[in-house]
Amino acid sequence: MKLSRYILLLSVIMSISSCLISNDMSYPKVSADITGFDVEGQVSSEIDPKTHTINIVLNETANISKLKISRFSMSEGAETVTPINAGDIIDLTSPMTVTLRIYEETQWTISATQPIARYARCANEAKPAQIDVVNRSVTVFVSQSQPLETIRINEMKLEPEGSRIISTHGKAIENGQIVDKNEDCSFPMTLYCVLQRIFLVEYNGQNIVWTFNAVQETVSLKIDSAIGWCHNADIKAAYDGSGTPCIQYRQADSDQWSEWTDLTVDGSRISCRISNLAEGTDYMVRVSNGEEESEELPFSTGTPDQIENMNFDSWYQDGKVWYPNPGPTVKIWDTANKGASLLGDSSTIPVDFVAVAGAGKQAARLESRWAVIAFAAGNIYTGEFGKVNGIGAELQWGTPFTGRPKALHGYYAYEPKAIDRVKPPYESLKGQMDQCQILVMLTDWDEPFKVNTNAGTFVDQENDPHIVAYAKFESPENTGGQYKEFTLPLEWRRPDATPKYAVIVACASYKGDFFTGGVGSMMYVDEFEFIYD
Repeated sequence: MKLSRYILLLSVIMSISSCLISNDMSYPKVSADITGFDVEGQVSSEIDPKTHTINIVLNETANISKLKISRFSMSEGAETVTPINAGDIIDLTSPMTVTLRIYEETQWTISATQPIARYARCANEAKPAQIDVVNRSVTVFVSQSQPLETIRINEMKLEPEGSRIISTHGKAIENGQIVDKNEDCSFPMTLYCVLQRIFLVEYNGQNIVWTFNAVQETVSLKIDSAIGWCHNADIKAAYDGSGTPCIQYRQADSDQWSEWTDLTVDGSRISCRISNLAEGTDYMVRVSNGEEESEELPFSTGTPDQIENMNFDSWYQDGKVWYPNPGPTVKIWDTANKGASLLGDSSTIPVDFVAVAGAGKQAARLESRWAVIAFAAGNIYTGEFGKVNGIGAELQWGTPFTGRPKALHGYYAYEPKAIDRVKPPYESLKGQMDQCQILVMLTDWDEPFKVNTNAGTFVDQENDPHIVAYAKFESPENTGGQYKEFTLPLEWRRPDATPKYAVIVACASYKGDFFTGGVGSMMYVDEFEFIYD
């Protein structure tokens, strides 16, 4: 048995070693990567080693044509073919390319975006203002009942942060006469907007001219959206400005209407949250002005669904591998134990160190280890382990789930170690304290996502349009051998969508997918539960 184990280990090492040698050259196939890149005035900098791109988001006041590089680092052994260093001034009005070399050349593309918040908000708005940046024009839309002679502009910002709207030119009424007039701007202010106006904006010593138009829009009583949760519903409606508005709702199988008057009214727009609804129930909703009612719109409340074994009490063992499920026929939770066990014991196991005491209670212990040839982060996730692939693994992320919770609640304990195992592009993290991670994604994928850690195939957590709701927690805090309670709110990117799959991940090393972390980092998780409202 020992001999066969050593043969298996040797074959794994040989197969991994063969992946590092090209078929047609004798040099190691190593990518020349940028591992750190920041500029002064940035909000964020995202490095993608797969596409060799760096995407920078700048704050509004940064000069995109003259950006100072504050940090620049490369993977070990790399050198720049294109001269570039920390302290250099670069122009990112268009993407720039940087060429690095380790045996072979790798071309990187660095680009920047600079979002600028522009708005014009008026009383009795029918819909949000239309802002044309190219032609520097603003059009506001007000309800039919709002006279254009007395448009009240509550606030306006047309250029980057630090700009100032200093004056406006247009018609005004004085002593019953319409006259041309220049006025200093101080919002809120009421202006004559039957005809086009001119606003003068000062920014960086320059005066910038914007045109301004006001348009009346016919507004009808209408429910724009009705999003049901478990016991509440978020309603948005359009209101014609007459009478007294209210939201009316009823169960779909009832003729009896209830009224909801706790509303937020902003011009012709109404919003509210109806509470104390019955779970798992179909409803109808409409808006009324006291004399007329809109057409009805249906919505449904959900049920407080949970995923089996979220308390981590049920486990079974197959050989030396532990599985966080009641038995081999149930495949809801999994770990990378099957792959790590080729070179050692299970890195995720059940323990009786629990957050909530009781008969038969257990928790999950996740330990990050050095498994002879690769770093393996202790983890647990909803989904299924596929197979070992090189020094990584193929996993299927996600278990069927259609609930619409607002948060994940639970307990965790953490004992981090300093990061001592790193892989590109995270060499700069060496010596820093490791961090634990709890990740939640509710998605409407048609099937579980196939992760391949060896090939670098991961969910695009920022941009995947199928992620309906999302939450992530990361922390280097040592909890001192004690559990900490947490409630992790979900960001509903598409609040009107119903999920098909739930991904819950807990990991002792937050960069474990990239074989980076601290050997010995230990995380405990217990009593997870979705919270509904």
